[in-house]
Amino acid sequence: MGYTGAEFRWGVSLRVPGIEGVESALRKLVLAAATLLGVGYIVVNIPIIALLSYRFSQISISSMENVSELASITLFLMASILLMIVGGFLIIGGLQYYRGSGPQGVMFLGSLLASFYLLCLGVASMLMVSQMNLGGMLLVISPVLAMGAIAVYMGNSITFKLVGSILGIVGGILLAISIFNLQTLGLVFDWAVPFPGPFMSIAAMEAMVVILGPATAFVYSIVTNRKEEPVAHAFLSMVALVYGIGMFVGSQILAFSFLDLLWKAPYEGQILYGLPQWIFGTVAFWSASLILLMIGGIVVIVSSCMGFIFAAQEFAQL
Repeated sequence: MGYTGAEFRWGVSLRVPGIEGVESALRKLVLAAATLLGVGYIVVNIPIIALLSYRFSQISISSMENVSELASITLFLMASILLMIVGGFLIIGGLQYYRGSGPQGVMFLGSLLASFYLLCLGVASMLMVSQMNLGGMLLVISPVLAMGAIAVYMGNSITFKLVGSILGIVGGILLAISIFNLQTLGLVFDWAVPFPGPFMSIAAMEAMVVILGPATAFVYSIVTNRKEEPVAHAFLSMVALVYGIGMFVGSQILAFSFLDLLWKAPYEGQILYGLPQWIFGTVAFWSASLILLMIGGIVVIVSSCMGFIFAAQEFAQL
């Protein structure tokens, strides 16, 4: 029997798992990643809501500046709740993908909620600084564009999908600029901590993802032939790889920064000195909860690698 193209010239067979086995493993990894990230977003926002509520309770309605700050914190609270709901949609989407059913409806609603989350952050940031700034303005404009892009992309026509993808790319570019120019949580918690981007990933990586994501949707829009789908799958794996690395590193940096804050807290002149004791426990819980996102980032990286293998096997079958 002659050797195929998947074998070495000297006759050693290059044995790889069948495409069905790779796809099954990929579905399990995607479910694990979606579950970890979804639970992570839910758990991480619990201490954020507790700390924001404490900040809200300490502000008196004595001036317009205080009223503006109260409105800003209210929007930050709304944003945290929305991100928790997005985490729930991530888990549902992962379950649907694992079962083989199309998660388009869940992805549509989750993307809309994520856009509302960003819009709340943008308006809250502008109220917090009490002035117009580039980062805040773009964080308001980009999610509005994203909502329009998502709605148009859900149309059945290829034209709608292309237009929606292009709008998403424009919104992604504006959002990337905003991420580089604005630390939203840093406006509320002035702790000299390197807070990550809006979705708890490194700002640089997150900026890449919000552009690559719509670009991948654009590729999916023009891929109407089954033989071209591996290209889109490779793009999707690339997005997952960048997001996973950013999530893992960003969560790790923030967790250790919180531990450093807690270590220095008992000393006079430090950021957390003199605050109620339960604040320390809440920050410690925030730091510990980031472990879920770290593990989730690792699983996303592994999933992306499995996705590249799956795309390579699809290419090999063409």
